[in-house]
Amino acid sequence: MQADTNRESFGSYLQAFRLKQALSLEAVSRRTRIAPHCLAAMEADDPSRLPPQAYVKSFIRAYAETVGANPDVALNLYLTELERQAIARQQQLRRQANLSMLRRGLITLGLITSILLLVRYTNLLMEPEPAAGPSVLDHDPLAGTAAEPATREGQSPLPVTSPEKLKLKVIAVEQTWLKVMVDGQNARSYTLKPEERLELEANRSFNLMIGNATGLELFLNERPVKIYGSSGQIVSLKIP
Repeated sequence: MQADTNRESFGSYLQAFRLKQALSLEAVSRRTRIAPHCLAAMEADDPSRLPPQAYVKSFIRAYAETVGANPDVALNLYLTELERQAIARQQQLRRQANLSMLRRGLITLGLITSILLLVRYTNLLMEPEPAAGPSVLDHDPLAGTAAEPATREGQSPLPVTSPEKLKLKVIAVEQTWLKVMVDGQNARSYTLKPEERLELEANRSFNLMIGNATGLELFLNERPVKIYGSSGQIVSLKIP
């Protein structure tokens, strides 16, 4: 089977060969020793759910050889998909930057407008009362003066408390690789040796992919996080 790189992705390419061989994902997993969820992620063309790129390339080659596909074609399709996703991320970042600039401009404009209105309102309040005829010289300028309009201004807002940051401490007890996505943003990969540590912060959540289930100890805000799995097993974990 020849791959049409204009229409076919590396995942659909591998899946087509697997189906042609009438193999299940579990059967491919047993032959390649690759976890079924990693195989499913490859077929779904979702690199964010896969280990670091160096591992993925060996996974794709092993998968392709098992189902009778061309490993070089599958790898080229994978690299094309990475390039497409990188371009999409750059475009998204540019859109976000433009929206942020527009938002800051609108906020600045709103602040300037509010200040001008406040100055105008204050000037109107400070204008003197009109003269009341010849008796004005006998008039006590302080008598009958309305109370200062300080209370007319907006009351001080209640203090806003920001939500507590999520702090994740990672301690390596065995050599392993780790892929981390913070608050759903771009993932980062690490290769950790025993006793190496990482300290990460998030506002909402962490998504982890761990290359060795027994290779790490995790603490969220100083509380231990349980990792289920055996030695050498790849596991995915969302915290909290």
